[in-house]
Amino acid sequence: MKTQKFDRILGTIAVLSIIIAGFIGARLSNSDVFPSLQEAFPEADRFEAKSNGSVYQAILNDADEVVGYVAIATANGYGGPMKVAVAVDLDGNITGMAIIQHRETPSWYRKVSENGFIQSFFGKSYQDPFQLGEDVDGVSSATYTSQAIAESALEGSRRIAANQLGLDIPPTPKPKIKFGIPEIALIALFGVGYFGHQRKYKYKKQLRWASLLVGMIVLGFMYNKPLTLSMVNQVLLSYWPQWQSNIYWYLMIGGIIFVFTVDNKNPYCQWFCPFGAAQECIGLIGGAKVYSPGQYRNFFTWLRRGVVWFAILVAMLFRSPGLTSYEIFGTLFALVGSNLQFSLLGIVLIASLFIKRPWCAYLCPIGPLDEFIRMVRKWILEKVKKKS
Repeated sequence: MKTQKFDRILGTIAVLSIIIAGFIGARLSNSDVFPSLQEAFPEADRFEAKSNGSVYQAILNDADEVVGYVAIATANGYGGPMKVAVAVDLDGNITGMAIIQHRETPSWYRKVSENGFIQSFFGKSYQDPFQLGEDVDGVSSATYTSQAIAESALEGSRRIAANQLGLDIPPTPKPKIKFGIPEIALIALFGVGYFGHQRKYKYKKQLRWASLLVGMIVLGFMYNKPLTLSMVNQVLLSYWPQWQSNIYWYLMIGGIIFVFTVDNKNPYCQWFCPFGAAQECIGLIGGAKVYSPGQYRNFFTWLRRGVVWFAILVAMLFRSPGLTSYEIFGTLFALVGSNLQFSLLGIVLIASLFIKRPWCAYLCPIGPLDEFIRMVRKWILEKVKKKS
């Protein structure tokens, strides 16, 4: 009872500190746009705000001449709202762009910013549809970030064309609903995980291995869509992505919440986590066994909880879901990450030969979140029983 009470007190303190960090982050989130205006329209000498600060005139001092406009446009990326400065000339053509603020995971954002994707919009007209796969080539494995930049270019250029240049703009294309193999596989895996863990099922072991392999191949290597801490941070920050192109996100978060609420189970981690499956496959080669740290068990438990708490706290403070996401899933499945992440991946994979799921046991942020949800659920049920 003392341990349970202590856990609940610390859990309450953790939640309150995260809420406070969220409020502080919201107050500090405003960015200075003027450096980005100059980056987007370097030919201009000065800028004058129009339309409540969402559009700026680009002016040459010598002739006091308006040579174009810069719009501040916003669209949702993978990690939340992305704010972009879109420069347009007097003919309605994009001449430059600059990212004012983004919430993307740094390694994924670099893939977009360093390969010339932003520059590919220069010269495009407000009349273009700005659709990935049609007139815009997205960046592989950074689709959400690419989509957010394309949507910002579309919205910013057309706002200037309509309101400042008085041009007729074509109808804005409706968002396309994306529902395919990842979404179908995720629904099926949730179903398998829910029914497969029931005690009466005879072939549980075989079904679990089939589910793990599908999760590793489809959700991991094919599409790189594991559950991550950044997804959880998005929920806490109320960054709800556009549903038409993010059905997978809603299925993942909604499915876990639903199964936890109904059955108090977490089918994801044990039944179809791609990285968990990869560790178990490697463990078959080396004969990996469950390792208990003995007297250091509590130390590792609270260390992992503390790291997750701190990671969420920083994400709330800077309002960036992916800023402190330290998972190495993308490092394995998409070969993207920092030198530190690649080094950590190598250590984890080698350790997986001898220790069953070392990442899941000692480092994965989902474990402490799982424990917290179970604690809250149990606490609520106890309160309900006392009142009834």
